Amino acid sequence: MTLAAFCVLATIASVVRWKTTIFFGIYKGTFIVNTIGSFFLGLVSSFDDKELILIGIGFLGSLTTFSTFCANIDSLSKRNYRSSLIYILLNIISGVLASTIGLNISEN
Repeated sequence: MTLAAFCVLATIASVVRWKTTIFFGIYKGTFIVNTIGSFFLGLVSSFDDKELILIGIGFLGSLTTFSTFCANIDSLSKRNYRSSLIYILLNIISGVLASTIGLNISEN
């Protein structure tokens, strides 16, 4: 049952990520899902509940994507190193801030 739930959640998250990148564009869409995913991963990471861990790994792990982030960096760096550096910094800073906010909310 856990494996089936994991697969369903991962599939749904993949579709959400794909639709978000279509709607906002690949760079903005990846930034948005990674920031939102980081917030919710921070939020659920302090819980011990099995279902929340499954959501964190299955859904949010599939929603956020390091491989697309790296592909975006590679694509941007071929055109403009400055743009790729800004993209890297914005993604990392927003992800860390979002996850910190999520952790702080879950601890209160």
